[in-house]
Amino acid sequence: MSQATQSNVARAAAPDAHLTLAQASRIAPGRPSTNCLWRWCRRGVLARNGERVRLEHIRAGGKIFTTAAWVDEFGRRLADADAEYFAADEPSLDSRDTVAPSAERTCRRAHDGDAHAAVVRALDAAGL
Repeated sequence: MSQATQSNVARAAAPDAHLTLAQASRIAPGRPSTNCLWRWCRRGVLARNGERVRLEHIRAGGKIFTTAAWVDEFGRRLADADAEYFAADEPSLDSRDTVAPSAERTCRRAHDGDAHAAVVRALDAAGL
């Protein structure tokens, strides 16, 4: 039986069994590297809403361990934080579409048009 198969069998038998980061990287979605899981434990991932989400872990005997349940929970928390950000952002997009341009911007456009007309008159007067 290969080591990956043994890892899957152990996961099915005991979902709360502690796994090394190398074992956890084999069962995590997308098969991230062991170093990536270490970063998730130590630094976490900055979600779109600004929340830092970390992979739950324990340190024992100089090694870092996590569980399959903690890896799944990490993914869920990160997805929930991103969904919260996008849900909060949607109404502001609608309001931006319905807002009229500000008076300052409208005045600037009118002023730019006057400058353009003055340049055209000067070029016409010069015969260009």
